[in-house]
Amino acid sequence: SGAVGLFHIAGVTPEAPDAETILAGAAPETVIRVTPEMAANARAGLSTAAAPKTIDAVAIGSPHLSLAEFDMLERLIAGRRLGVPIYACTGRHALSGLEQGGRRKALEASGVVIVADTCVVVTPIMPVLSNGVLMTNSGKFAHYAPGNTGYSVLYASLADCVESAVLGKPRFTDIAA
Repeated sequence: SGAVGLFHIAGVTPEAPDAETILAGAAPETVIRVTPEMAANARAGLSTAAAPKTIDAVAIGSPHLSLAEFDMLERLIAGRRLGVPIYACTGRHALSGLEQGGRRKALEASGVVIVADTCVVVTPIMPVLSNGVLMTNSGKFAHYAPGNTGYSVLYASLADCVESAVLGKPRFTDIAA
């Protein structure tokens, strides 16, 4: 989440209950129907790691994680201890909400590293590793991580990222993987 909306998804983003609202009565310039094959090809194109047996870190939050996304992260972790850190990038607006009720401390105790107002691909936060493998659910992180951090990338769903962080090795359970 951030201060600037990047796109609208009909029926998903709050300001876009339907396509008519988004388009304000105008006809769409182009309609692209995304197929499962297109999604699979995009996902494969964002992964640069070649079948690693382990991962070194998970990075999420580009754009920055919202409180709702932290809710989901907490549900997926479910009180477990992570085998490798999850770097969760967020803005100070969400961070202040996490600090209420001890949520931040609980996340950090499980192995989540909270990163505020920046991200792991522009600020040297993660350890420098030769042949490091980063797993992410962020297209931006997947694109920029190899060049900016030196880590190769596995692109996956948030659920698969969390399961992989718990295990310390790639785990793909998402049917779209």
